[in-house]
Amino acid sequence: MDLFLFISVIVGMTFLFLCFVMNFELKKKKVELEEQRLMVEKSKLERSIALIDEQDDQDNK
Repeated sequence: MDLFLFISVIVGMTFLFLCFVMNFELKKKKVELEEQRLMVEKSKLERSIALIDEQDDQDNK
């Protein structure tokens, strides 16, 4: 009975540890994806600003 209890505790602790690690990795991936989205948005904004500046320069000529 003691061996069964010991094995059950070890399996339970392993399960909790794996849940924690998977949750941490999921949060890390979400942060990385958000950073990539922000970089894409930043590059889009920079391109649109460059196009607007280019059009303004052509209009002023």
